[in-house]
Amino acid sequence: MWLELRTGIGVPLSRQVYEQVKALILRGDLKAEEKLPSSRALGKDLGIARHTVLEAYEQLLAEGYLETRHGSGTRVAHGIAAVMLKPGTAVPLPAQRRPQAHVIETGCVNFRSGIPALENFPQKEWGRLYRGICESLPGRAFRYSSPGGVWELREAIAAYLFRVRGIRVPPERVMITSGSTQGLRIVAGLLRGDGDTVLVEDPVHTGLLEVVARAGYAVEGLRADERGMDTSALETFNREKAARIAFAYVTPSHQYPLGGVLPVQRRQALISFAQAFGCRIVEDDYDSEFRYEGAPLSSLYELAPETVVYLGSFSKILAPAMRLGFAIVPETLQEPWRREKLYTDVHTDALSQHALAAFISGGGLERHIWKMRKLYQRKRARLLQSLVRHFGDRFELRGQAAGLHLVAAFPGVVFTKELLARLHQRGVSVVPVEAYSLCRDGAHGHELILGYAHLSEEELDRGVELLKEGLAAC
Repeated sequence: MWLELRTGIGVPLSRQVYEQVKALILRGDLKAEEKLPSSRALGKDLGIARHTVLEAYEQLLAEGYLETRHGSGTRVAHGIAAVMLKPGTAVPLPAQRRPQAHVIETGCVNFRSGIPALENFPQKEWGRLYRGICESLPGRAFRYSSPGGVWELREAIAAYLFRVRGIRVPPERVMITSGSTQGLRIVAGLLRGDGDTVLVEDPVHTGLLEVVARAGYAVEGLRADERGMDTSALETFNREKAARIAFAYVTPSHQYPLGGVLPVQRRQALISFAQAFGCRIVEDDYDSEFRYEGAPLSSLYELAPETVVYLGSFSKILAPAMRLGFAIVPETLQEPWRREKLYTDVHTDALSQHALAAFISGGGLERHIWKMRKLYQRKRARLLQSLVRHFGDRFELRGQAAGLHLVAAFPGVVFTKELLARLHQRGVSVVPVEAYSLCRDGAHGHELILGYAHLSEEELDRGVELLKEGLAAC
């Protein structure tokens, strides 16, 4: 297997191996069942460390491109359709320059998901940047700004996405939003004429349902499992039903709330469906920054940039109070997006945009993510230790090691409203996955969403202890 690795281009060698092997698979040069060299052999051939190859292989395994079998090594997975890749995409070069209440009750261990450790927000650095921006910007910077966003921030986000995710996107395609919820609302408004139904994962975040319902859409759910949205159900859609889909909403890097990663076979199936019937895909890159095993996953957007609208947010990375997010939009949607944004709120706060641009360009965002990833990984491990100590083998862990929450299943337990109320009286607040289910058939009634990012390690221990006491009393 011939690969060409280059040093001094700002792309780690493991990322280059990953990108080139992925490209060989997607082009059909490496076919299903074809055996790959061992990590030791490939490392020796390329003159790089074995662990560098292992890191690339593990990433490809996580995304479904490869599979391993005991005694037969690493092989290309089945079900991956060959696609046409533009020349030069194998090794990307550096770019040029409604669920729960929002109030956490005191005295109650609230395992609510999606809240970062706000006490670790870099207040001093942010304050210094903001003051510097206000003092140094010329007077014209205080006028109305572009609906698409401050150019410096769009450039900074494009460069950041390449560094951490390998996503190559021109700054022109980056649109700044007042959070991912606004991004979704704008998408829903723009695509309303393309159909009257939104395809979603089931279970799904109820905030999404509220946004699309307000935009006048019906919802069609596809059951999600440990590998994200089950796209096999798309084969049952007749042409009339498929034509009513305006867009599909997915969280492929970390499905909310189950935590699965959408493998490449399902990604391709979803893209093929969207392209066949002229609908869009909205990729919400939920929690992708906080992955505790392996490298960051590749995006769905990379496979079909003219079909996918990619939504990102800084609310989970930094703070929900900072209403800053972004979207990467296909070229045909850029001008309609700017018009929709203009008549929504004119533009997102420009001073905060300038401050965030400086924060990203100065390396502050990546330093903060690195720090928080270590913290959240430690908290996740503490929560798991506590669950094992109190429940032993009477619980099962769901999903990938990522994000700000985990899902724990308790076989034989059904978390009814009455049980949840009794647990709350004992001082622990939890939400079952079933609360996010569309069909409410009880399939997720024994699973709990346990957010850990905002809780101290002592609170995590106390919360699990209270959960055990509450279940034992039933």
